[in-house]
Order: sequence, then structure tokens, then C-alpha cells
Amino acid sequence: MSQERFWLLIAKKIANEANEQELIELNQSIKDHPEWQFAVQQLENIWQIPPVYNKEKAEDAFMLHLNKLAEKNQFDLEQDNTDSLHSPKISKLRFIPKWTYYAAASMIMIIGVLYFFTKAPTIKSIAKKQPELNEISTRLGSKSQVKLPDGSVVWLNGGSKLAYQKDFGKTTREVSLTGEGYFDVVKNKEVPFIINTKSIRIKVLGTVFNVKAYPEDKQTETSLIKGRIEVTIKNRPDDKIILSPNEKLIVENKLIEAQKKQKTIDLLPAVSINKLKFITPDSTVAENQWVENKLVFRDQTFEELAIMMERWYNVKIEIQSQGLKLTRMNGNFEKETVDQAIEALKLIIPFKTIQKGNTIIIYQ
Repeated sequence: MSQERFWLLIAKKIANEANEQELIELNQSIKDHPEWQFAVQQLENIWQIPPVYNKEKAEDAFMLHLNKLAEKNQFDLEQDNTDSLHSPKISKLRFIPKWTYYAAASMIMIIGVLYFFTKAPTIKSIAKKQPELNEISTRLGSKSQVKLPDGSVVWLNGGSKLAYQKDFGKTTREVSLTGEGYFDVVKNKEVPFIINTKSIRIKVLGTVFNVKAYPEDKQTETSLIKGRIEVTIKNRPDDKIILSPNEKLIVENKLIEAQKKQKTIDLLPAVSINKLKFITPDSTVAENQWVENKLVFRDQTFEELAIMMERWYNVKIEIQSQGLKLTRMNGNFEKETVDQAIEALKLIIPFKTIQKGNTIIIYQ
């Protein structure tokens, strides 16, 4: 889809003129281009600002803004109707055709995009309405790639959310992660990159690493591919753990929460550092293969694998046998459907299944 078509669909959606097919087309476009999601959120926020009650002043202000943009060479207004910009008929217009609302919506969108991507001067009335945080989320069964304002790239796994301040990159580079993210951070020694999760805080100058921090998981994992990162456990801010390439930090979430409540100082049972798991024969790292659309599991219990498959396929899996839950498995899925994956697992250990809607019940 071209950007012109994308902006037209956004304009029609905001004006409540988009039909069902156009809304489907728009949603698919946002899914194919997750980097546009941030702009869409901001434009919708701008559109929600209460309109000026004086219609004549509103029209005059709009046309004046167009002229100012033209003077700054931000838009080309040298068209066949250029002279009409100065016509008294425009400033005294009372009945505006429906198509002009689309044009106005598109213009507001372009202004919004220019504001956020060229750092245009802030309009006070708009700034007050903007949220403090920008959030990018990925639904279960899908993955997204996000390019942050500083050029850093983040891949988000299913059921994950990334939040950062609207002035990210100016004086600070700090984000909050819920779920799993693979980070390729642009180096900036003056402004370090900070990642906050529920259990840990990661500080980095420039590196590639994976963070797995789903709130419902037993563990929070940080896997360093290259570079150098500094990890702080939330209840021990004075202790710094430095990871080297090919190392993985594992934090036991329940133990950390218990230590917070009991105010204990012994972190040894709650934190461990292991080597990354490599896949032979190409020696790729298992921890980041989800970015390549591969669900890799190494020495995982069936219960842990079931959670991974729920996020991967957007299904609910219930294992009724305790023995099955503790069975450990190795393997990987790439192009398999959830049904094909279940059948493949049956070759490792026999079990039966019943499917009820979106729920797969596993028993012996």
C-alpha cells in the first residue's frame, strides 16, 4: 500500500466515513508496517482535540497555517488554485463539501508527522493533550519491528509491550518492556540506553541482546549476543551485574518478590548466569531465533513449552497430567501450524488431545 493510500484511509477512518473493507485494508497496512503505529496514535490524539467554536476563525487559522507551511517550503501550494488561498470567499465560507474534511484530516496528519519527525515547534494546546508515554504492543500470535527515534531497532514477540516517553532520545533513552524484545541499540555514550522490566533494569551503551520478561513467567531472562550490558536487580540497586557476550542472566521472579517483602539480602538463589544455548551445526543462538520466525525450545518442560506455544499460535493449552508438565523436550518449529506442532510432539511422548474452541486440552 502506498503512503498516499494509507493517509486517505486514516482520514476516512477519523471522519467516520471508512467502510468495512477499507478498515480491514487499513488494519492490515498497520500490521505490515508496525513503525506507522506510533504516528497513527498521535494523529488520533490530535483529532480528538475539541474544535474551535468560532467557525470563521477556525477556517482563517487553518488557511493561515497552510500559508506559513508554504513559506517554510514544507508543502507545495503552487497549484492551479493557488490564487484562491487569498480569496475572500474562502475565509467567509459557510458550507464546506465533505471531501474538504478529508483534505483537512490529511493535512492535520501530515502536520502531526512533521511535528514528531522533524521536531517542529510545539503547539501548546496540542502538547497538553498528548499522552506522556508512547506504547507499542504486539498481540499474541504475531511479531512486530519498531524503530525508535534514536535509530535503535526493537523486535517485539507476541503478547509484548514497549513504552517510552514522548521526548525519547533528547536527554534520555529509557523504555519499559513487558514481554519479550530483541534489541539492536545505536551507540551513544552520552545518553545510555535503559530498559526497565518488573524485576531488572538494564543499562547499555550499544549492543545486541534479548530480554524475556513476561509477568506471568517464573523467570526473567537477559541474553547478550554482543557488546556489554549492566544489569541491576530491582531490590538491589547498588549491585551491578556485568554480562559478557554469549551469557544469559536468569532471575527467579518469585524469589525476588519474596525477598522484597522479607527485605533479605541473599540474592544467590534468585539470580544465575549461564551460557547461551547454541544450535548445531550453524552455532546460532537459540534465545533469539524467534526473530527469524523459529520457535526453538532447548531442555524446556512441556509446561514451559505450552506457554511459548500459546504466545506463538495465539491458543490456550491446558495440560492435565502433572507427569506431562514436567517432561523435558528439545526441538523447533518454523512453518508448522499448531496442529502440526502438536502431532510432532506426540512423536516425542504419547498423549491425547481434545480441542474446544481456541483451547487445546492435553491428557494421557
